Amino acid sequence: MEIFDISLTIGPDIPTYKGDPGFKRRLVQTIDNGDVTDVSLLTFSAHIGTHVDAPSHLIQGGIPVDELNLETLIGPAYIVEFPGLGPIEEEFLASANIPEGQTRLIFKTRNSYLWDDPKFADQFVGLTPRAADWLVRKKFSLIGIDYLSVDAPAEPNLPVHRTLLSNGLIVVEGLNLSMVKEGPYHLICLPMKIGGSEGAPARVVLLKDKQFGIDNQQ
Repeated sequence: MEIFDISLTIGPDIPTYKGDPGFKRRLVQTIDNGDVTDVSLLTFSAHIGTHVDAPSHLIQGGIPVDELNLETLIGPAYIVEFPGLGPIEEEFLASANIPEGQTRLIFKTRNSYLWDDPKFADQFVGLTPRAADWLVRKKFSLIGIDYLSVDAPAEPNLPVHRTLLSNGLIVVEGLNLSMVKEGPYHLICLPMKIGGSEGAPARVVLLKDKQFGIDNQQ
């Protein structure tokens, strides 16, 4: 079995979405000071690094992250590689040869090579509103992308988020897909179970193994 950890390491150098608080860690107990254990106090946004957006992120009365269906967060997924510089359009999706029956779709773009820079990248690849409409029509349940927003930088009102979340899709952002190729995988995405939160950091891995009907040679 091959296991690909596509999560970012949370730390002081992790890029954060513009306006979001960064990561802070302070030791409140230390062995060096005579305490029995080291204990850290952590401060960060619910949308830091690799994270899940629940419908309540933008939709009033929407489901919070602790109530998301785990059956949507775990299961077969398809990685599609987008080679362009601009936003992902409906026309690309329609011609991308995505296998029939897929309900979890993850986009690998040039974004995956932006993670080495701790500064937020103003220019990154996102989706257009028409692409979001296409994903809803095709009845996808989970969408992932390799930067901090599914919306393109030119969309400050987040229409892609609104379309996806209002139709019950789960959004996973902040993935590092630099080590994986286009194709089928088994997804395990486990956000922190924070009661009532509109989002949460997540550990996300992809598996390739014949037990999931996915050949390692693909």
